Amino acid sequence: MIFSSYAFLLLFLPTVYGLFLLLRRFRMERAAPAVLLLASLYFYAAWKWQYLALLIGSVLANYLLGQKVAAHRGKFWLTVAVVGNLAVLGYYKYAGFFFGFLPQSREWNIVLPLGISFFTFQQIAWQVDLHRRRLSSPGSLVHYGFFVSFFPQLIAGPIVHARTMLPQISHGWLRRPLAWELGVALLMVGLMKKVLLADPLAPAVDGLFSRAAQGEWLSGPEVLLAGLAYGLQLYFDFSGYADMALGLGLMFGIRLPVNFRSPYKSGSIVEFWRRWHITLSHFLRDYLYIPLGGSRAGRVRANANLLITMLLGGLWHGAGWQFILWGGLHGAMLVLNHTWSRLVPWQMPRVLAVGLTLLAVMLAWIPFRADSLSVAMHMYAGLLDWRWVWHFDAMTMLREVLSMRIDQSLPWVSLVMLVVALRAPGSRALCLGLGSLGRGLLIGVGIAMVLKAMAGEPDRAFLYFNF
Repeated sequence: MIFSSYAFLLLFLPTVYGLFLLLRRFRMERAAPAVLLLASLYFYAAWKWQYLALLIGSVLANYLLGQKVAAHRGKFWLTVAVVGNLAVLGYYKYAGFFFGFLPQSREWNIVLPLGISFFTFQQIAWQVDLHRRRLSSPGSLVHYGFFVSFFPQLIAGPIVHARTMLPQISHGWLRRPLAWELGVALLMVGLMKKVLLADPLAPAVDGLFSRAAQGEWLSGPEVLLAGLAYGLQLYFDFSGYADMALGLGLMFGIRLPVNFRSPYKSGSIVEFWRRWHITLSHFLRDYLYIPLGGSRAGRVRANANLLITMLLGGLWHGAGWQFILWGGLHGAMLVLNHTWSRLVPWQMPRVLAVGLTLLAVMLAWIPFRADSLSVAMHMYAGLLDWRWVWHFDAMTMLREVLSMRIDQSLPWVSLVMLVVALRAPGSRALCLGLGSLGRGLLIGVGIAMVLKAMAGEPDRAFLYFNF
């Protein structure tokens, strides 16, 4: 089940929210986490019920191990918990990558469970926080299960810490005022990003990368367009999901962490990673970069730690050399950025800095989206050929925009969407700035447009569901 589906919007969400409001009306604070836990498990099972056992087993095993970690000062049980989580993730996500050379690997049919990368990282962070005494105790099993599986953030984040989430469902949760109006507005903004902006780009983006995968030569402008269009599709898709998660959380009285702060407005690659997928950036910093030594052992070691962190961050996104290349590119750009800031006193004009950062980020999306490393390198080779192959046709563009399927007008639509990404305010600032009347209009008009756009179209999964 995905947020941008009739099943979720017209059946699941009204039913679960109605139950929550009933529990809130009678102040049933002990029952509310259990009810939402069961609803979240149903939400996950609606994808593939066979993998529900994996999620439940992971929660139970981690909770039992967490009790051991909390009771013992040593690192033995923490090591068991971390290695166990990584082993499960490794089997489902990386077995084919690391053991693909085996003849029998062709017979393996391992399906990547939805959200496993996110709920695995979340539980590893919980184990480490218990060991570091950032949490006083594991708490109850119901509360822990709710923390891991709360449906707004279960599938694609944001990565949540128990130390910030569990206090929110402590005594008084159902007595606090609900920011439901802001929550519904954020949910609607996220739906509009996903359905009205990201999904219409999918056919043209898929077409460009499919042509490259089949060996067709793409010219330099086509390669740039492929990176730009996919970067915009991914941004509106993933930040749309993040907006929906934040909005749904507010509707249930839970404040989830912000995951995006207009990243394409960044003036450096360092700033980009402070604005893009923020909770993953924090996780990689706190649980990988700093334990590796961070910047404590000198600049050379710090650069090496940064490269290792980004290479593993790339591998976290997918089992393929193209993801390692993507992580390596970002790691190298971060090292270059830090070196430039340290050695060069001149500060680049903001407009130029944003343009260069945007170009670097969009070109780096090529291997992230490509089917393989060889396809990515084939596309990069096209940057040597600068033939322009498009012609502007206003009627074609109008027809494709109205049909919500962009193809021939991709360059012009991408430029318009880029302006939106660069100039529009953040979703929360937008919703707060509209006022109550404006939010009401946004919700009314938005739901009508989204439901109409969804009519007759297949439910498109969020892009980060693949990771």
